[in-house]
Amino acid sequence: MLQVTRRQLLQRGALAWAAAHPLARRAGARRVPLSPFRAGVASGEPDHLGVVLWTRVFPDSAVAAIEVVWELSADPGFTTLRRSGEFTTTADHAHCIHVVAEPGPGEWYYRFRALGFTSPVGRTVIAPAAGATSLRLAAASCQHFESGYYAAHRDIAAQRPDLVLWLGDYIYEDAAARQGAPAVRRHEGGEARTLSDYRARYAQYKSDPDLQAAHAACAWLVMWDDHEVEDNYAGLTPTSPAEAATFPARRDAAYQAWWEHTPTRLAPPVAETEYRVYRTAAWSDLASFVLLDGRQYRTDQACGDRALSLDPPCAALHEPGRTMLGSAQEQFLEERLSASTARWRVIGNQTVMADATVNGSVLNFDQWDGYPDERSRIFAILADRHVANVVVLTGDIHLAAVAQLRQGDPGSGPPIGVEFVSTSISSPGLVPTDLAPILRRFPAMVGAELAHRGYVLHTVTPQRWTAAYRIVADVTDQSSAVSTVATYAVEAGTNTVSLMDG
Repeated sequence: MLQVTRRQLLQRGALAWAAAHPLARRAGARRVPLSPFRAGVASGEPDHLGVVLWTRVFPDSAVAAIEVVWELSADPGFTTLRRSGEFTTTADHAHCIHVVAEPGPGEWYYRFRALGFTSPVGRTVIAPAAGATSLRLAAASCQHFESGYYAAHRDIAAQRPDLVLWLGDYIYEDAAARQGAPAVRRHEGGEARTLSDYRARYAQYKSDPDLQAAHAACAWLVMWDDHEVEDNYAGLTPTSPAEAATFPARRDAAYQAWWEHTPTRLAPPVAETEYRVYRTAAWSDLASFVLLDGRQYRTDQACGDRALSLDPPCAALHEPGRTMLGSAQEQFLEERLSASTARWRVIGNQTVMADATVNGSVLNFDQWDGYPDERSRIFAILADRHVANVVVLTGDIHLAAVAQLRQGDPGSGPPIGVEFVSTSISSPGLVPTDLAPILRRFPAMVGAELAHRGYVLHTVTPQRWTAAYRIVADVTDQSSAVSTVATYAVEAGTNTVSLMDG
């Protein structure tokens, strides 16, 4: 397992500096600088040729540009180099590095060198060109830094999957918890609103050794949700109407910080313009991915965005033009799903897509229940075009659930896909745990677990998709045990999910 602790990082940095400065060492220098690679390393968005390599350099003093060497090898000892190059980082992008390295399919190791230091080593796996027979995929979201430790990330690193699909809420923008509130650690600073605020929040989150280990273990596909900017924002509509005038600048800052700290192939955002992040990815011909942006284009939540109310929904719920995705993205989704020739068609989605209404009452207007007409159009397309092997991977709601997606009646309509909802890495539950038996009785629900944090480890073959729900025993314990609470399977060609025995 390629886990590097904070102590190892500091020791590595101190030794490298001492080797480069023997006179200072003999003189008993009083200050040993920290490694500039304090955010660890990451890779992302692999295709059949290569992958994006990422790190952030923290210089000891303010400098405009830093030269960084990147190296790629077939072995973690870097006996021989497969690829290498130089990259100039700038303060304009917080000295973050995005390099596309193309070594070809297989397992590879990478590292960076700058300012006399060498970064931790990362492992990445490049997608096969064709004929893939397996994929191990971890799906995860929602890692509130204050609410718990990242034992789930430690387990992801130990599992060494091929890929992590991150479904949003990588950081939380909110201010430090009030004194006395449940928290295992504290956010630094107040609520993030400016570019420097968001950069500092990413730096704090990325200082966690277990998160660094999960990034170093494999490549990631990363999407955002709301907390990368502000809780439950919709397009350019902030949560508080009083912030409407300043919100566009805040969103621009948040989007830039997200790009800076994400191992993505996307170009950096341009202020005051659309930043299209919805996109596709593929794992050979085994799985195609459509990664959705459910925040930038959505209509504001209806009915005052009330939650867990059994009152009938307001008339605004079915107003023409209400959308979560926007017309261009909705068309993009339908076209990519219909055109895909992969065995499995995967939708990376932030909010619960399954019908979780109660006698017509919407319990959460931020989910797809708050955008029912658009959901009905998507489901109708899947049914009418007989799109096979649709798997929806979802985050956001801080609970684990499995749903059978159907056109029409959620309990008896024809099956058009399966939804696996990952619980949070550390963020606290949003639904009382004693409601789990009620949730399981919803027509679309096949299973639900509300009490624990964790992630889902998916194993994909041409014949079957299996989803193992990995849960953390105690999120307040950094060394907590992680175990599988249940495993579900979808046989290819069925669009139907079932609980596996044992």
